[in-house]
Amino acid sequence: MPNSKQHNPLYHFLMESKFRWYRHLILVFSIGVILANHIYITYEGQTEYINVYGIMAGYMLVYLSVLYLNLYMLIPRLLLKNKHIEYILILLGTMFLLSLGDIYAEYCIYKCYDIPFGQYSFFSPGRNWFIDLFSNFFIFTLYLTSISVVAFYKNWIDNTEKVERLKTEQLHSELDNLKSRISTEFLSNKLHQAAKLCRTHPSKSSQILLQLSRVLRYQLYDCSRENVLLSSEIKFLNDYLDLEKTCNNNLDFKIITPETLPNCLIPPLLLLSIVEKSLKHLSGREDSIWINLEFSFVGKRLIFTCKDNREIIEMTERVEDYLTLYKRLELLQSYKYELNTLSDKVQNQYKVIFQYEI
Repeated sequence: MPNSKQHNPLYHFLMESKFRWYRHLILVFSIGVILANHIYITYEGQTEYINVYGIMAGYMLVYLSVLYLNLYMLIPRLLLKNKHIEYILILLGTMFLLSLGDIYAEYCIYKCYDIPFGQYSFFSPGRNWFIDLFSNFFIFTLYLTSISVVAFYKNWIDNTEKVERLKTEQLHSELDNLKSRISTEFLSNKLHQAAKLCRTHPSKSSQILLQLSRVLRYQLYDCSRENVLLSSEIKFLNDYLDLEKTCNNNLDFKIITPETLPNCLIPPLLLLSIVEKSLKHLSGREDSIWINLEFSFVGKRLIFTCKDNREIIEMTERVEDYLTLYKRLELLQSYKYELNTLSDKVQNQYKVIFQYEI
């Protein structure tokens, strides 16, 4: 699903594999600039007496080795495996050894070239060794943790997108299963009804086929989108129930909507499982049955009420009865909904109230 971060150049640069070598070049260049600055400050006024390029190459070799050891071994094997304590301890130990190694390398360079300690040298008289050691340790820690943060962020983004992709695929699978269930049970039943009426009541058979084509067209085209207009969903439910009524003379239904229906979007076939459940409880009865659907709004909250005259038994709806609906809402990451049921023995009606944040 598209979002704003996919149009962010920094996001593309960090995430896409085609920029991999550019990221490594920037990393090497940045380390080179930092080390060059470090060497020229440490040996200020004495660079003409030492092999700056050789020392620079040695520093680069050590620093890049540590950085890539962190990037390709410590981060994948410890940090991304949730072994955070081990990773921190090894990282701190590496930083401490690197700080001591830098001080020792500085001492060796001064002695090798037989030059006096400069004013910014760790061994210069009057320098606070503790502060200098802590400063080196802190700077080296920043070097490595910056790489760790970027790598951790990239991995987090990868995992988030993978989870979102799996949820989207599962959601489409659930929707396809729902459509498939309608297309098999519903379709075979209605085609059987049309075939039975083909000779005795051809006009009614044609009406069933026409209504069935509208229902299937909605499934084929509208349901391929992520969201549909509420008006389209209501029209589908009307065609669906009208088709049921054509095949069952005992059924009556009514759909009540506000005078002005807002142009809002909802996931396709979201309300069908509630209607199907009511029809299932009404099936098999020989007397008059009815189902009423009512749509209303309170602010941005859609209130869908489904009432029917099923036989009221001492029972309540179970969570499993609307498992398809709950599963779809979970995959849609929609948590602003509420579903309640209410039975009225006096009026002999059962009511399901579903509230959904648009």
